[in-house]
Amino acid sequence: MKTSQNGERTWEFAFILLLFAAAFLLRIWGMSKLHFWDEAVYLQNAEVMCCGKLNYSELDSRPPLLSLIFAAVFKIWHSIYAADIVTALLNASGPVLLYLAGSRIVGRKAAVIAALLLAFVPFFVGVFPEGFDTDNTGNSLLADEPALTFLLLGLLLLVSALRRQTRLRFAAVGFVFALAVLMRFSCLSTIAFIGLLVFAAERWFGAVLACAAGFFAGILPYMCWSRWRYGGFLMTLRNGWELYEYSGRQPVLYYAHNFGNIFGWITLAGLVLWLARAIWLRCQESPGPSRAEGREGLPTWIDSYLWAWALLVIAIFFVMPHQEPRYTMPAAPPLFLLAGSGLALLTSGHARCWRFAGMAVVAAALFFTFLPDRERFAGPFVGHSVSQEMRVSQYLDDNFPPGTPLFCNFNYPVFGFYSHLRIHELRERGPLLYQALELLPVDGVLVAYKDPQIDPDPRPDWLLAHSQFQQLREFGSIVLYRHDARK
Repeated sequence: MKTSQNGERTWEFAFILLLFAAAFLLRIWGMSKLHFWDEAVYLQNAEVMCCGKLNYSELDSRPPLLSLIFAAVFKIWHSIYAADIVTALLNASGPVLLYLAGSRIVGRKAAVIAALLLAFVPFFVGVFPEGFDTDNTGNSLLADEPALTFLLLGLLLLVSALRRQTRLRFAAVGFVFALAVLMRFSCLSTIAFIGLLVFAAERWFGAVLACAAGFFAGILPYMCWSRWRYGGFLMTLRNGWELYEYSGRQPVLYYAHNFGNIFGWITLAGLVLWLARAIWLRCQESPGPSRAEGREGLPTWIDSYLWAWALLVIAIFFVMPHQEPRYTMPAAPPLFLLAGSGLALLTSGHARCWRFAGMAVVAAALFFTFLPDRERFAGPFVGHSVSQEMRVSQYLDDNFPPGTPLFCNFNYPVFGFYSHLRIHELRERGPLLYQALELLPVDGVLVAYKDPQIDPDPRPDWLLAHSQFQQLREFGSIVLYRHDARK
């Protein structure tokens, strides 16, 4: 018996190791110095933290944890590649944590499938079908997947705490959930729902207090810093919400239409199998076979809880004014665990031939689902592409002293990170932008895009008609103008 358990642990360790290595390789392949907008924000905030670079900052409205991790890494190796590597490590840890938590919720077979889905579904790797407009995820420097990793770590600690209940364990859960919020503010709504599992504890009142204490221990220092730096404990969260711009409503069935592009159609197939089994058992008035494996300390309604978690996250982000596919990532753990449970049914049964046939079907479905991942290896391991914004920034650093005002109404975080000029954001649109341009108070340089598909304003003809703007140089679709405030 002991030998059998040791063998199982060896295979489990080998699976976890291979899972992490493969997930990391997919996410690190193609690392580059080329990054845009939100990625540049987190990098620039890290520069502010570790190097005192003060030409641009969004610390007043962005969660700090990812930038803080970058800043710590920059102290060891000051390179964008270091940020690429540490982000890939964080993202590759998510599938491992999902397996460890899932094996205690839905059993090992289903957890293996769920972990494979999170590790290799193309959307989570950063491979998208043609025409699917979204930001990169797998190897990008965005906070969405690292935040998901912290959510999964909190879930694992919570499931473990319910099995061996101590207040210290529940406090650790709250602390990790605080880190998830500091990684991405919008995790707060997901954490509020995941935290409901704390009420399944035998002494739930003490568990809730311990979890709350851990949460505030993790987030209170940041709130005090926000109060000291910006005048309010929740000022940065409020600023972040105010910058969450309305960009037009998506169609009513937006997330349903893109479900396959985000989570993979194999996930939908697994969910259908789970529902079919649940309906069949209900019709038979049978509770079904015992699934006590790994569920010690968990409530009997855990499956319903997973469904509610997934649907709640999708509903919350649908009613938000701005929608992107990556916002639904917090729904991935329950969806993949339920889909894994459904697909695992094909590998069960009394007849060995049916079990092998089911395994072959599941393996083939997973293989064809993950096949687009091979596109990650179409390019070099390290990309050396240089954007026009990077070339513009290099020109500005070579020809203007640090601190020279740089006026931007688009891509200002990018120019802030790649250059040392002081960024002056022009957030106005339409006629208000042109009014602001006429009232610029100091000399400096203006960045304008002449391609209307990128940004139609300010128009080149308007700039040429105003003598205070003198064209300096063109870089593809970017035109630089010198601004003379005396004219």
